Amino acid sequence: MTAPFPPTIAEAAAGLAAGDLTAAGLTELCLARIEALDGLVNAYHKVLKDEALASAAASDARRAAGKDVGPLDGIPLAVKDVIQVENHACTANSRVLQDNIADTDAGVIACLRAAGAVILGIVDTYEFAFGGRPTHDALFPPACNPWDVTRSTGGSSSGCGAAVAAGLCLGAVGSDAGGSIRSPAALCGTAGIKPTIGRVPTSGVMPLTFSLDTVGPLAQTAEDCALMLQAMAGYDPTDQLSADMPVPDYANALTDRLDGLTVGIARGFYRDDYDTPADIAGTYDVMGKVFEGLGAKVIDTDLPPLMDFHAVGRLILPSEAYAIHEETLQTRWTEFGPLARNRMMLGALVRSSDYLQAQRRRRELAHAVDAVFEDCDALVAPAMLTPAGPMDSDEAFPFLAAPMINVPFNLTDHPAVSVRCGFQDSGMPVGAQIVARRWKEAGALRVAHAYEQAAGWRDARAAVV
Repeated sequence: MTAPFPPTIAEAAAGLAAGDLTAAGLTELCLARIEALDGLVNAYHKVLKDEALASAAASDARRAAGKDVGPLDGIPLAVKDVIQVENHACTANSRVLQDNIADTDAGVIACLRAAGAVILGIVDTYEFAFGGRPTHDALFPPACNPWDVTRSTGGSSSGCGAAVAAGLCLGAVGSDAGGSIRSPAALCGTAGIKPTIGRVPTSGVMPLTFSLDTVGPLAQTAEDCALMLQAMAGYDPTDQLSADMPVPDYANALTDRLDGLTVGIARGFYRDDYDTPADIAGTYDVMGKVFEGLGAKVIDTDLPPLMDFHAVGRLILPSEAYAIHEETLQTRWTEFGPLARNRMMLGALVRSSDYLQAQRRRRELAHAVDAVFEDCDALVAPAMLTPAGPMDSDEAFPFLAAPMINVPFNLTDHPAVSVRCGFQDSGMPVGAQIVARRWKEAGALRVAHAYEQAAGWRDARAAVV
């Protein structure tokens, strides 16, 4: 019999503080579920059982001595395999890096350890964090969607989405340059936030791009993401993009009401710019009624065409990825999986003038989104336009089938939270993005949390089938 689904981080933190739960018990629960279910889900590249149990025991000892360090103390978390965990392989799911042992923790892992979190294991990623479809030709087999293991998780933080949705951890640390947190969060029915660049350290995180990379949490709820982000955010002098600015109290910013706020709905993205299936588009249409019930004013917004964002992203992403991996592609060509290799090689075909024009258009698009926030406090946009694809897809360039719905807010650098907003006719979850002004992660999380509380979708859990 499979161990029960674990509590949310907020529930677990309350149980630990009250003495009703122990960190060791939470960790053993997750380990039992991994043993029972990960053969179907393929979320984990490596389970750090002994280290996790030792960390949990240390957490329980701190709490017994009255020294617990906060709500993440004793919470079991998973880490995407592009983020360094000291003394363990950081492979990016590539044969190129199968022997790459990290000699130190990434900055964000050091932050989480300082908060008392238990590092449970290292989870799947699309090779070198390049999204698209499941990567069958990489070092490890691809993670499967716990709602239907014949379906994709989305990527590239595939193992994060799968592990959280299957209850194989309480939260996970992912990265996002073009939707790599929000896509698996949406397709796997979890929450996840892409923060503003510079909010969370990226030192010790394998880059996909120079100008788009971020690190953020995935968890069951927006509230859990707020608790994780609190520990992850902060200034890192070793990270050139890190921002030396105060970190808000994200959890205390959460409210059940949105009185006085204005929420914009980007209907054009899913109604005008793409023929979104009715059972996905319909979930977005009804979100406005929930926000009105919470006291917010709801308006429609006018954004540039989605294909403009898509075109700019599809020039910048492969160009920068190719620049990062150019030498290795030239010297270790056969060690790359063909899918990742082919995606990166597109960057070699982009002219410098095309790249510069894309960056120019990127600034224009950012100004256009900034203008939207003159009229609203938060923006709602789809986090997916199509159902989760089949695991056995053999499309070489799957991103040509539909525009990238998550990349707009990587390009504009606005924080975006993905939350569950309903279900398709098939029973698969649907996710929406809640977007706020730069550095206003607290505002995005507040709106996302209030929506989750009122809409009633967040408590359903995946049965691994």
